[in-house]
This record gives sequence, C-alpha cells and structure tokens, in this order.
Amino acid sequence: MVIGALACAITFAHQSSDADRAFQRARNLFNQHNWDEAAIAAEKALAADPNMGDAEILLGLIATVQSRFGEAEKHFLKSVALEPENHQAHAYLGSTYLQENKVPEATRAFKRALELNPEDAAANYNLGVIALGKGSATAALQRFQTVLHSNASDVPALMGVLASELILTRTADARRTVEQLQGLLQDGDPRLLQVAALLAEHGDAAGAIPILERVRKAPPQSWNVNYNLAVAYFQTGEYDRAAEVLRAFTDAKGKAEAFDLLGAIEEKRGRPDVAEHAFEAAVAREPSNEDYRFDYGNSLVQHGKFSSAVTAFRAAIADMPRSWKLRIGLGSAHYLLSDYENAARDLLEAVKLKPDSTTGWSLLGEAYDSASGLQREIETAFASYLESAPNDAGAYYHYGAILYQRAQADGRHDYRQAMQNVNQALRLDPNLAEAHFELGLIALAEGKTEQGIAALQKAVDLEPGLATARYRLGLAYRRAGNETRAQEELSRFRALKEGAHQRDRVLQSLAAISTSKPRSGEQP
Repeated sequence: MVIGALACAITFAHQSSDADRAFQRARNLFNQHNWDEAAIAAEKALAADPNMGDAEILLGLIATVQSRFGEAEKHFLKSVALEPENHQAHAYLGSTYLQENKVPEATRAFKRALELNPEDAAANYNLGVIALGKGSATAALQRFQTVLHSNASDVPALMGVLASELILTRTADARRTVEQLQGLLQDGDPRLLQVAALLAEHGDAAGAIPILERVRKAPPQSWNVNYNLAVAYFQTGEYDRAAEVLRAFTDAKGKAEAFDLLGAIEEKRGRPDVAEHAFEAAVAREPSNEDYRFDYGNSLVQHGKFSSAVTAFRAAIADMPRSWKLRIGLGSAHYLLSDYENAARDLLEAVKLKPDSTTGWSLLGEAYDSASGLQREIETAFASYLESAPNDAGAYYHYGAILYQRAQADGRHDYRQAMQNVNQALRLDPNLAEAHFELGLIALAEGKTEQGIAALQKAVDLEPGLATARYRLGLAYRRAGNETRAQEELSRFRALKEGAHQRDRVLQSLAAISTSKPRSGEQP
C-alpha cells in the first residue's frame, strides 16, 4: 500500500484561479514523473494561495518519491495544520514517519486518519504492518482483513494476512490465502517470490516449491528465483533436484553464493570432496567474504582434515583479523589436533571479539582441562563474562566445573561457588546433562554417595553417550557396594569411544554456526 498508489485518489480542492492553474500543472507533471518541474509548479500554487493544503501534499509526495523523507514530513505536517480534517494528509504523514522509523508518531497519525475515515485503507494496512513488527499477529490480521472488506483483491493486504496466519499457525487459512494470491498474480510477478519466501520462512518449504517452479517458468530466468528454489529443495531433502537447479550457476563464471550452497548440498549427498571443492570455489570468487571462508574451513574440519583446516582458517584470519567466527574455527581445528594451548588462545581471542558467543564460551570450557598454561586466564575470562548474568547455561556449567577443579587442586573442600554456578546452569537448562554430571562429582567429593549416584544417573539418562559420567557412575556404585551396577556402568563406559563425545560436541558446535545451511527466502 504505497503512497504513490494513493496519490491518484486525492480529491483536490479548487482554490483561486492562479493557484488552481499552477496546481493542475503540478499534478499533471507529477503524473508524468517530472518531479522537479512538478515541485516548481506546486511552489507557484502555494505562492498564489499559501493555504492550499493539496499543494503541500503534492510537495510531500514529490519529496517522498525522491527519498527526502525529512522534507516530506515538513510538507505533510503543514498540510495537516492547514486541513486538520483531511484523513489522507494524516495517512501520508504516518507513511513518512514509518519511512523514518518513527513508529509511535506513525501510529498516532494513522489512528487519527481512521478517526476521520474508518475506511482509510492505507491507515489500516500500515497499522497492520506496525502490529506485525511488534509481534501482534492477531491485531495485524484484523487490520489487514479490514482492508480486504473494501477490496478483496488487495494484494499487499493479502500478503499481510498470509504473514499473520503463518505466525498464528492457521495452516488451513494460510493455504486458502496462498491460493487466492496465486489466482491474482501473474507468473512473472515478483510478489509470487515473496509469497514463496514467506512460506519457506515459516517452515513450509514444500509449499514454496510449486510457486517457485511457476515463477521460474516465466522469462527471463531469475537468479533469485533459482536460488530460492534450490534452497527450498535443499530444505525438503531433495538434494539432487537442488543441485540440478544450481547447475546453470556453477560453471566457470558461476556465482559465489551458488557454490557455497552447492557445498552444503554435496555434504548432504555424501560427497565430501565435491563439497570441499564447491566451498573453495566460493572463496576463490569472493575471498573477502567471511562466511565463505568459514564454510570452507568448517568443511575441512568436519571431514577430519584438521591440519588443512588450520591452514585455511589462518589464511582467512590474515585477511580478516577481527572475525570471531574464523577464530572459533581455528581454535576448534587446533583442539581436534590436540593442540590445546593454541586452541585456548584462539578461543580466548574469539570471545574477546564477540563476548556473547555461547559457542565460543562452550568450546573454551572444553579446552580448559588440557590447556594448563592458560587456565588462570580462562578462569578470569569466565568470571568476567558471567558478571553480566548472561542467559548461557553452558558457561555457568563450565565455570562451575573450573571452580570445582580449582578447589580440588588447592586442597580445599569448599565447593559452594562451584555449586552456585552449576545450579544456575540447571535453572537455565534443567536438561543439561553435563551440569548434572558436575553435581554428581561435587556430591561424591563431599561424601554424599547416594546423592552423587542420583545426579550421575540423571546425566547418563539425559545423554547416554557421556562416557565420563558412565565411568564415574560405575565407581560410585562400587563405593556404595553395588558391584553388579558398577560392572554394568563400567562396561558401558568401555563400549564408548574415549574422547568421541567431546570431539563430536566440538564438531556439532562448529557446524551450528556454519552459514552453509541456507535460510529459505534469502535473496542475494
């Protein structure tokens, strides 16, 4: 619902003959998109009649189409002052406020427009947009439906309805709205791509595919459409079709985005060497792109090529020394090479660059045990981070584990601080297996065998592959005199690959921040 579309609906009042002639000329020039001459004519109209509110509106519209929103605001404020009962002037002012991101002022202007004219489509539509922005999908839906009562074929309002219905998970209603939009829009209409993007954004990539296939048939072939279609196929697990869609964009002149997405697709197809080559091709085309550099290094890590990953991440950091993500990648590769001191250094640098990186803190906590030369620095970093009371259960667990080990190493038996941090971790995430494991260790250290067994059992129930918890649980059962259960847990511990759990956790953490899992609706 754009301002330009509303301009044709203005009912302009006739002023004095000179002012009227100048204004009519200004309006004709405006309709011809001759903005500068239109502005000159409108100024002449105002010179002849300083109280002509319509001329102020026209000047505001000219400033709007030229993206001079501050000037547009001044003209619309003048028109409102001259004609306080003109609902369109208030609606235009509200639209300008929205362009300037002055949401409270825009809301007041639109509500005033509706007081003057309850059927004002622009005011209702834009209040719906504002409600969506505030997360009030129900209120937004009511606004958009009000617009549709006057015009059932209003495409922007239908798009708003669709967005609201998807947020409210009104699946059947959303399907009907999609059908209505498809009936109204031609194959080449770019708004079909927006419909598909909305569906995919809300988890219905399968519903987006037929729409994208329809848009794809309309000439000319669009990169955005093909990219989004490939993403949708990727998200529905149709990897062969996703690769086929990208084929035309991954030749010698292919786009970096296409190669990066192709790398993710080839990973899913079980072709790691092809995936690496695709990620590397993306880097070759855009070496200054942090995401592509990370995705390439991450692919090497995931394939067990840790030394090559170190080389790739180091080269990337040389080009982008302020990248926290690349530092995490390098630290992870060092960790998996058992180079714990360098891993800790990299990760300490990463959390300095991005103090709120939960992944960085988690990996730094994993490196603590083996990075003996940096343990004090790691401990200080965690203490400083947790002073801000972050919503980071993993960080509280790791710091609790550090304090427990510190108390053990110093020969103290005061585990209160360790307990406080571990309990805070469990308040944030009651199902954090490692935190229950740490509670078990502390309880056993305090001679509370039954309490320790209960906590360790909870840990292995939540995460059966937690080998160290299995081992400690077996020893705890032995201490309690239950040799049968002790042997069961120790046998389960031996069946698990020692170190595999931590290695897998590092790989999963790194994969979680990879950008090689594209978002639907992305439009390069």
